[in-house]
Amino acid sequence: MEVEYIIEKLGEYLGGIDVDKVKKTLKNKSTGVEKLIGIPISGDEDLEGLECLRIKAFIDAYEEEEKRLITLYRELKTSGVAPSDMTSLKNKIRRIRKQLHAYKEMEKRCQTRQASQGVDK
Repeated sequence: MEVEYIIEKLGEYLGGIDVDKVKKTLKNKSTGVEKLIGIPISGDEDLEGLECLRIKAFIDAYEEEEKRLITLYRELKTSGVAPSDMTSLKNKIRRIRKQLHAYKEMEKRCQTRQASQGVDK
């Protein structure tokens, strides 16, 4: 899921990587993943389900980090710290939000896949 997202968003910048070949390899489920990362995976695992859980864990972690940084920003602001002194904190919050947005997009794809697989089964 993450690899597919990266391929779609950054495919044209990956230079020398055959994007279609990578997508085709990924469609072979665990054997495709084994070829890409070189780690053997047992066949009965629900890889997509595990990956969706991992994405959810990342979302939770980034949301907590965002809350913590926003709280820190507000505390600094009320204590009189100049906004120009908090540029690195603002940049960090912005990076966290970008990561959070990317993982939420992946989560939407997860939910869409799970819904379509639920209908097929």
